[in-house]
Amino acid sequence: MSKLHIVGTTLSDKAKSSDGDVADAFGRSAFNRYYYSAYLEVRDLLVRFDSNWDVSHADAPNLVEKSLPEVVRRELKRQEKISAISRAQSQRISSGVASAGSAIAEVLRIAYKVRVISDYRPEELVTFESATFHLDSHTEGEARAWLSFVEAQKGRILRFGKELGLV
Repeated sequence: MSKLHIVGTTLSDKAKSSDGDVADAFGRSAFNRYYYSAYLEVRDLLVRFDSNWDVSHADAPNLVEKSLPEVVRRELKRQEKISAISRAQSQRISSGVASAGSAIAEVLRIAYKVRVISDYRPEELVTFESATFHLDSHTEGEARAWLSFVEAQKGRILRFGKELGLV
């Protein structure tokens, strides 16, 4: 687990045990830390495949959804051409990377949107209900899960990358 995620969890606990503006500030900060923990995992994944990629916050979803699968597809074509892998293996890997990349991109887009709201739109309040809170209809529990979801999909992509000798 990322150190930033641990900080997010601590901030979340503080938000739940606080009131008013202080609770709102802790809640916003928790969403921010949850976003960054997921983003940094994605950045780490991407630079393993191409250290020259400039992984900005805005570009990360497209890189993981479009550029990374393209790198893998090029390598798959090369390996198919020299009969290192079969067409069926190539399709399985290509599909797996594309699926995992799209899933990561979707989470990252949501997380980034929530992070922007938490940082730049103080008029949109964190809403507390029972034992949780939410911002822009996204719960703290959902945000807490961003990292583990990204890590699982990252693991799938890295396994394929290792299988192809790309990482």
